Amino acid sequence: MLYEIAHFVQNKLPWLWDCVEWGNAMLCAARYDVQKVILQHEGVRIAEVCDAHALSVFFSEQPEDSFRWFKPHKFDEQTMASLLRRKSYIIYIVEDEGKIAGYAFLRCFFNGKCFLGKMVDSKHQGKGICTKLCAEGMNIASQLGMRMFESINKENVGSMKASQKACKVVVVEELKDGDLLIEDFLKEKV
Repeated sequence: MLYEIAHFVQNKLPWLWDCVEWGNAMLCAARYDVQKVILQHEGVRIAEVCDAHALSVFFSEQPEDSFRWFKPHKFDEQTMASLLRRKSYIIYIVEDEGKIAGYAFLRCFFNGKCFLGKMVDSKHQGKGICTKLCAEGMNIASQLGMRMFESINKENVGSMKASQKACKVVVVEELKDGDLLIEDFLKEKV
C-alpha cells in the first residue's frame, strides 16, 4: 500500500515529492555515515558527480528492452548529477576497460530501509556483474544497519537469479503488474 502511495505522490504531486525527497535526504545524511562504508567486491566503486555524463551515455547505449522493468528515475546527465549529489542515494558502478558495465543504487530512507536498483550493460550480461552488484548492495546495507528491499518482476528471471545468488531472498508481497517486493538478507556462511 505504501509503495502505491509513494508512486502516486511522485507522479501526481511532484512538488510534494520534492519536499519529501529533500527531508529524507537530510535525515539520511544525519543518520548514516556513507563515508565509512568499505566496499568488498573487486571492481566496484562508488560513483561520483563527475560520472554523471558517463552514466547518461551508459543508459543511452542500452537497448529499449533493458528498460522494460527498470524505470526508477530519468537517465539524462542532469538527473544523474542530481541523484549523485543526493544524500539518500548510494550509487555504485562496475567498470570494464574504462566504461561502465554495471550500475546500481541504494535508495535509502531515514527509517532504516533501502531499495536496490540495478542494471548491467547488455554486452556484459551473464558474467556475474549483476550478482556482484547485489552482493555489494547487501554489504553496504549491512554496514549501515539497513534492511534492503527490491522490486523484481516475475518475468525478470536474470535479476531474480542474481539476487538469489548474492543474498537470501524472501518474497514480502506480490505487487501489481507481476512485480514482487522482496527483502534481501545476508547469506549464512557455511
